[in-house]
Amino acid sequence: MIDKITAVIADVDGTINVKGSPLMPRTLAAINRLHEEGVLFGTASGRPLDHRSLDKAHEWGLSFEFDLAIGMNGGDLWDKDHEGIEHIMLLGKDYIQEICEFMWPLDCNVIVYENAYDHVLVKRKDRQLESSVIRNKSIWELSTPEIMAQKDTGKIECQYEPTPELDAQIMAVVNAHQSPYWSSVRTFPGTVEFMAPGLDKGVALRRYAARNNIPLSEIMTFGDMDNDIALIRDAGWGVCMANGCDEAKAVAKAVTEYGVLEDGMGRYLDAHVFCR
Repeated sequence: MIDKITAVIADVDGTINVKGSPLMPRTLAAINRLHEEGVLFGTASGRPLDHRSLDKAHEWGLSFEFDLAIGMNGGDLWDKDHEGIEHIMLLGKDYIQEICEFMWPLDCNVIVYENAYDHVLVKRKDRQLESSVIRNKSIWELSTPEIMAQKDTGKIECQYEPTPELDAQIMAVVNAHQSPYWSSVRTFPGTVEFMAPGLDKGVALRRYAARNNIPLSEIMTFGDMDNDIALIRDAGWGVCMANGCDEAKAVAKAVTEYGVLEDGMGRYLDAHVFCR
């Protein structure tokens, strides 16, 4: 365990809560206690940053505003001491169309956030999109690869109903289209995302630390999936959830004793931070 904790940064879905659900009680109490003890707190997710993401602090019942937020798997960065949302390492429009075209024939939705949740371009309307609209109040439009490729973007998100057969089919196509011009990562069961090469949550973590003069050695992070690997690896103390993937656990300094459904993050903070 690190001696000094200046900031705690946590992934959202599968780490701090179950997708679209409130925070578990011990996690909520622990995050509020971090704030009371002067520790900065923020989230690091694959979601685009806008007022919806930043308003989660109130929706979850936290007693304070976020100190920072990372979105788009490291492509969006906001913190309270710097104005606006910084967009980092956008995926070029020339490659957006190419990616959309080879993913288009598959049984998945292809999604591009042209203006965060205020303008979402989609291949189709399906159950997962309807759930997202309810959660995020997103404004969507049916689109084509040509229209999706009119502007650079933070990521392309491909969502599908996961089955072993469809997983294998989609990952075979993704793996057959590796390129130096983009990277791909599985961020959630049934979700594959494409981003600019070299972009990950660690990029935004390091940028946040540098511009706020916080040593990485004083930052604790929590995550669970492939897109959290750099966030976990690059922090002074990176923690993977018990429900996390093997690759994220392999780079973590610690793994929680309990999963997200068992209030794992709150229990870990109680047992290993507040007990000191």
